Amino acid sequence: MTRLRAWLSAAAPMALGLCMLSFGTGCGAIKAAANPKVGWALNDPAPMSVVVRRADVAERTAVEVDRLMTSTPADRDAAWLGKLAPEKEDAEKRLAAAKTHAFYAGGARVVAAEYWAKALADLDANTPAPAPLAAPEKKGAKDSGSRSTGKSAKKDEGKKDDKKAPPAPKAAKAAAPEVKPAPANGKSPTSPSSVFALVDKDLAGAWSEVMGKKRAIGEKKGDVAVLEAKNDEKNVPAADKKANEARIKELETEISALEKEAEGLTKAFLPKAKAAAQATAPEVREKVGLALVELRQAVDDANVANGAAAVRYPLAARTLLDSAKEMAAIYVADVVEEKTGKRPVLSGFQPGVTLEGGDVQLTLNGLSAADLGKLSMPELTKEVAGRTTAWVKRALGLLGTISATKEVLSLEEDVLGALLDGFAAAGWKAPATVVVPEPGAGGARAAPRAPAVPSVPSVPKI
Repeated sequence: MTRLRAWLSAAAPMALGLCMLSFGTGCGAIKAAANPKVGWALNDPAPMSVVVRRADVAERTAVEVDRLMTSTPADRDAAWLGKLAPEKEDAEKRLAAAKTHAFYAGGARVVAAEYWAKALADLDANTPAPAPLAAPEKKGAKDSGSRSTGKSAKKDEGKKDDKKAPPAPKAAKAAAPEVKPAPANGKSPTSPSSVFALVDKDLAGAWSEVMGKKRAIGEKKGDVAVLEAKNDEKNVPAADKKANEARIKELETEISALEKEAEGLTKAFLPKAKAAAQATAPEVREKVGLALVELRQAVDDANVANGAAAVRYPLAARTLLDSAKEMAAIYVADVVEEKTGKRPVLSGFQPGVTLEGGDVQLTLNGLSAADLGKLSMPELTKEVAGRTTAWVKRALGLLGTISATKEVLSLEEDVLGALLDGFAAAGWKAPATVVVPEPGAGGARAAPRAPAVPSVPSVPKI
């Protein structure tokens, strides 16, 4: 991995062009980078920590869109269908909060997918209907991040979220959003009363089949990225490298076959979806159409985040070690808080981090007994080293993640478009999309990146 970092540091300006010539994970990443809306990412001062975060929120958004379409119960009276449009004040508050965290300290752009990844995860079939605009404000109500227009509803939703929202895994608390794994059979779990079922009872099964292929493609591309990263590690035995290369070729053959299958299934599914949408009852079009417009915007914003991660990745590679140090500092505060119930103020704390073969060697100096509480230094060091190592390995294989996410987002984009086209063909008029306002988008160029500031809150869970 030392060799990988050295090469990328020297070759970063040409790395993206060279990547375009590669097969497998590189191709998917370049498709993500080809989005004309992500040109700004080339000059954005995003280190590897931000690049990983952008890929994470794009991945999570894709997962949540699939969940809402297939496994979240929906009927004509489902309240959550009318709660997808972001409220300006709530969106600005969420994104402003994200911008205060450590790896945005250098002024990197906070993408709209930061909003969608959490906001969509907050929605489920039990989400209460919006309260009337004139509803009185109740004192002490918590802001749960709901997009309800009534503040009393926000309070109720906060209670629901506190009770039901699953905590992020400890190993991913500060680095990556919790991403629900795909079912073992590679298919999306479906609900008999899903959004698809509202349009046509047969669509959910067909979607699940296509999505299963897309997920399988993404998984294999991720495997390719892991093997490629292993071969770039220092002192890889020749026999292991040869075996990895052979497996990569096998995976590429399997990916090619799956892509052909997925292409055929998609071509058959899209006209079916459009025709079914055109034949739906007017009241269904009105109810579902509003939700689909916003889900399509969420997918578009996730594509921007994913493409920005792909564009910036080779340029951010030289910041991998600095970003690992930054993440280690955040993990220190996370672990101490989890074990003691109190988050330390680590002013001036700088962990010692070295990377070798994807593994992290960690030294923690400058922590006081008051910071640690009853937590022992060896225990803290072991836990933080494990979390930081997991983050580094995810960073090294990130092109696989980006490519896998692109597979899912491209399908969601096509299918949502086909459904909305069908509604429009039946005379339905789509409302204007509510756009999430990104902090600093189109504004002045961000300031140069400042040193990592570990004494900030943990990265918000998604």
